[in-house]
Amino acid sequence: MILDRWIPFRNDDERIRFRLFVFPHAAGSAALYRPLRRVMPPQIDLCPLEPPGRAARLNEPPCMSMNELMDVLDRVLPPLMTVPYGFFGHSVGAWAAYQAAQQLRSTDGRTAAHLFVSGRRSPDRASTAPISPPRSDDDLLAILRHFGGTPASIMKRPDLIASLLATLRADLALVDGYSVRPGSRVACPITAFAGSDDIPHCGSLQSWADFTGREFRTCIFPGGHFYFFSAEGRLANEIARDLRSFTTTNAGVTE
Repeated sequence: MILDRWIPFRNDDERIRFRLFVFPHAAGSAALYRPLRRVMPPQIDLCPLEPPGRAARLNEPPCMSMNELMDVLDRVLPPLMTVPYGFFGHSVGAWAAYQAAQQLRSTDGRTAAHLFVSGRRSPDRASTAPISPPRSDDDLLAILRHFGGTPASIMKRPDLIASLLATLRADLALVDGYSVRPGSRVACPITAFAGSDDIPHCGSLQSWADFTGREFRTCIFPGGHFYFFSAEGRLANEIARDLRSFTTTNAGVTE
């Protein structure tokens, strides 16, 4: 089933009042967001996406453009949009989450109720920035080492690294070719997160304020680019705060 490949972790519990679709960071997999999923309130179903080219979909060609990704999701996600929904994106995934909030609709025409972006500046300069030159494997390895977040067990496996670099290259190409129209805004509130030690992204979160006509706030956590690896509970509480009209408790649950 296509939905199972794209959304491997989801909940059809009758208590669900909101679904939050998560776009992972470059070359990231859905499994990395399971700890955050486990501590979400029971009314919020956090659904990490598993794009092709990683984990169980390692042998599938990755999406190379934002248009391609959105076209597929426009067919895949509507069955899960029967309740109010929103998007969360970390790092490269933040721009994909923004485009999803702009473009995707439920079958009855409802738009995203909230957008959460994390660890990345807004795409305000994406339409004018020069296209990055092709990246070598050494360039991509340097990116992985700089940001961290890749388990040491994978970094020691040349066979896994080769596949990971191919996916990373495709994910970066997806945002390298991304552009936004001047004045583009989403119709929902935006909350922007970052780690305090992730200086470039932490310092540019306010730029997202221009991308919504609704409420906007920022929230800074201790830590680096992958701050949420050690702050799942606090991040879940901040998300629940913004979705309080859909939930009445911040108590964590397990899958």
